[in-house]
Amino acid sequence: MITFSVSDTRRRLGELIDLAHKGEEIVIIKDSKPVAMLSAIGPEDLELTTRIDDRQAAKIHRWLDREPMVTFPDASTAIRFLEKDSPRKGTRKRR
Repeated sequence: MITFSVSDTRRRLGELIDLAHKGEEIVIIKDSKPVAMLSAIGPEDLELTTRIDDRQAAKIHRWLDREPMVTFPDASTAIRFLEKDSPRKGTRKRR
């Protein structure tokens, strides 16, 4: 791990990015205190997590009670399933 001041970081950013890409962790300091860190990331760090709400979770549980052996290959597929037949914002179900 190496440290650089904010002003040094500005001047040497390209070089510091190359160092981070090679695995070096760079700590950026301001007023002698660490304020940020520059480090390499990979594709797995950029994956977005998909969240479901309580209504969607309840739908999954009801469905799994009927079909316990079915699984989804990924979160996106599960979300598409949950959104199917769900009322959209601004629309109402007819009774």
